[in-house]
Amino acid sequence: MRRLFVFLVCGLTAIHCSTEKTSAPVDSGEPLVDRARCDVPLSGVDWGVPAVSDFNPDIDVILDGVDYDSIASELDISALAAFYRGGIAFALEISPGALGDTLLKQEVLERGHLGRVVLASLDTDDETGMDYLLFRQGLQRYYNCSRGFPLSLDGFERVYGAIPDEYTDVNSAAKCATRRLRLSPSTGVFVAESLWENEVRETEILLTDNRTDGQLDFLVYGVDGVLTDRSQFPTLGGGPHLVTSAPYTCMTCHLNSSASDTTWGYDLLVPTTGPCAE
Repeated sequence: MRRLFVFLVCGLTAIHCSTEKTSAPVDSGEPLVDRARCDVPLSGVDWGVPAVSDFNPDIDVILDGVDYDSIASELDISALAAFYRGGIAFALEISPGALGDTLLKQEVLERGHLGRVVLASLDTDDETGMDYLLFRQGLQRYYNCSRGFPLSLDGFERVYGAIPDEYTDVNSAAKCATRRLRLSPSTGVFVAESLWENEVRETEILLTDNRTDGQLDFLVYGVDGVLTDRSQFPTLGGGPHLVTSAPYTCMTCHLNSSASDTTWGYDLLVPTTGPCAE
């Protein structure tokens, strides 16, 4: 059982962002919480030198500079690699099996910031048909706020329920250190606390029942319990920790290449890969 959950949630680290009081309609019963918002980027620990390629400080300028009006009203994505199609499906919250051969621009734009990210990445002369690096950078910038995740662990528990007190410690193949697992399958919440020098440095969370497409959502909270868009990983050589982006790092661990014949998915609850895998 301990080995089974070693790879739950690929990690990320501490960060701060702007806050905005938001709430659901009065009759929804959802508590008032501070949530990530898209007008100010998330910040946090330094990305390091060189910064991870998924982080681009100029991504807003790039996306604002795209001429969306000139993009065709219907886009043919039938020839894209299954991996690329999987990223599109995830961003647009479409189940892998339901992603068709074409996208309607207006429907994609209605998906908000992540819709613009998809269109911008498809507006390319790249022979692969997609600027996937731009897609990843846009996903890093707009995923957390587009999903409206709570900015604090306290807010998370108010929305999704209390994180279980019971835990199991495992040796993490992804983090090469101890992970403390707090699992609540009945509520679709799977929590992995990454320990470093006996301190919880990151709290990584998988949500299995939070999307209409049946895929996973990935949340990470830093040592201060604040939502973050990045993660630290120890290096095998003992050098400085690597800082990577979220959710893309998480997605690379939880990738399901068999989600459909044409489109990869991100619904793999228990990966079996990592730098310290046996």
